[in-house]
Amino acid sequence: MIRYRSALMVAVVACGMAPAAAYAEDVSATPTTSPSPPPMQYPFVALSPTKSIPGEEILVSVGCPVADLGEVKSMALDRIAKFEVTSEDPVILGAVAHIGDKVRPGFYAVKATCKTTTVTINLEVVALPTSSSKPPKPKPTPPKTSSVSPVKPAAGRQVSKIPVGAPQTGGGGTTF
Repeated sequence: MIRYRSALMVAVVACGMAPAAAYAEDVSATPTTSPSPPPMQYPFVALSPTKSIPGEEILVSVGCPVADLGEVKSMALDRIAKFEVTSEDPVILGAVAHIGDKVRPGFYAVKATCKTTTVTINLEVVALPTSSSKPPKPKPTPPKTSSVSPVKPAAGRQVSKIPVGAPQTGGGGTTF
């Protein structure tokens, strides 16, 4: 649960920073002493991550007053935990949701209702990485050495018995 809370806080910070990054101030206007925060785009829905695989859990964040939060649903999500307040100002609610194990790859709408307004964001489900059906290529192995140890010649001689007499080359019975 601690892992999800830290992910939830990351999403809250990201959602809080997104409107600030998108807000551009007119540089020709005279500067004020206290900057005014950008207007919050209520309601909103955010996912973390927005690209997942079947069977994975994601964080769903909804910017909506607690009393106004209605239904959050998607064809890709088979269960959504209870929404909890993760930020008081602006109010952001968050919950962990599970992507169904048999969900096919594609884009799925995640809809959140806040009072009478429905906001939508896309969730991309990607295919599970598949293992190769081919067997792995065998690695070349060095040739095995013979288990027979080489014979050492006798010290100082090549043969153990020295022949005696003339060499025997054959009988010569066919001489003319």
